[in-house]
Amino acid sequence: MNSENAVQEPPVWDASLSTMWARKNFATLSDFFVAARRLGFASIELNHHVDSTMLAGIDRSQVQFSSVHEPCPADISTETLKEQDWLISAQDDEKRWQGVQAVKRSIDLANDLGAGTIVVHAGNVLADITLEKKMRLLYKAKRKPTAEYHTLKDELQNMRAAQAELRLDAVKKSLIELLDYASRFDIRLGLENRYHYADIPVPDEMEMLLSLAGPDQLGFICDVGHAQTLDQLGFYPLQEWLERFSTRIVGVHLHDVIGVDDHYAPGLGEIDFNKVAAFLPKEAFRTLELQPKNTPEQIQTGLMYLFEHNCIDPH
Repeated sequence: MNSENAVQEPPVWDASLSTMWARKNFATLSDFFVAARRLGFASIELNHHVDSTMLAGIDRSQVQFSSVHEPCPADISTETLKEQDWLISAQDDEKRWQGVQAVKRSIDLANDLGAGTIVVHAGNVLADITLEKKMRLLYKAKRKPTAEYHTLKDELQNMRAAQAELRLDAVKKSLIELLDYASRFDIRLGLENRYHYADIPVPDEMEMLLSLAGPDQLGFICDVGHAQTLDQLGFYPLQEWLERFSTRIVGVHLHDVIGVDDHYAPGLGEIDFNKVAAFLPKEAFRTLELQPKNTPEQIQTGLMYLFEHNCIDPH
């Protein structure tokens, strides 16, 4: 065959695609896996919308899994876990136990799949995010500089500070139990920075929680989109997360942000990915975590954009 007429295969990138993108786009996980490979992803991150029914029947031997995002399998939904406060941050010990069990099920799945890391949400300080919702609405209305905005921010910070200690104690207790369980399977826990200010952890809490174990057992999942949105709202700069915890980054969630809306394909928003790349350890896995409305073309362009900005390499 004439090489000029040969169809050029797309590159395969050393990156994972989260099953977040599968929602509404694919009838089965197997269809999603095929599409991810065609787009150039070397591996998959299972997220917290995947349940046991969806996992049943897939050929696990044909897929490389970088990570599992708890609670997966999501046989108890994230919405139910939050509504019931079945979280690892719960002060009630029976509720906290339910949260720990959900993470343990993800550890079991990661072990079955050969995924070395699970992404852990560490719960919250406040279940009510009304104040933050109001701040986000004011931000979108270009009213961030107003007195009303700053009053809301001060009130939210004060409420969080007043309630953080007991919830954080519960997280520490839970993580000690989970680290012991995960060590049996050589699975590493990765604590993710979150989208809402009321969520655990903020940077000082992250530093304290990471001190519970060494990097082989416990690391940081840097979600650049979450960090960027809280940066835009006036809380913690993205740069602070990168500088303080670069040596503990074991994985990164890559997506772009427009204003305070995230999970866009890289290149569609405002994140400086060159700045992000400068702090990423070579061995940390890279996951694109994208909302379903991103098109395949935007995703492929986003992969090339990340390569050009030093965030990913060919596989």
